[in-house]
Amino acid sequence: MTTPDRKEMANTIVNDPTSYKVCLVCGAIVDKAVDSCPDCLAYRFDENAAHVADVALDMAVRPQTAVSHLDMSNAAD
Repeated sequence: MTTPDRKEMANTIVNDPTSYKVCLVCGAIVDKAVDSCPDCLAYRFDENAAHVADVALDMAVRPQTAVSHLDMSNAAD
């Protein structure tokens, strides 16, 4: 089951997909200003707004299957 946080994040991204991009290595959605993916350190991205929105919508309905940098920072708390 997906958490409300993932749905909320997806909604934020879908409402403004031009502010985000999708990592072409791991599929993470990141802020457009970053130079490398915080999850896999890749530096190749897809900035197409329609693709970003599609990935966000997929994220909203699927359970999380990977550990992200956010999960690691929460584990340290």
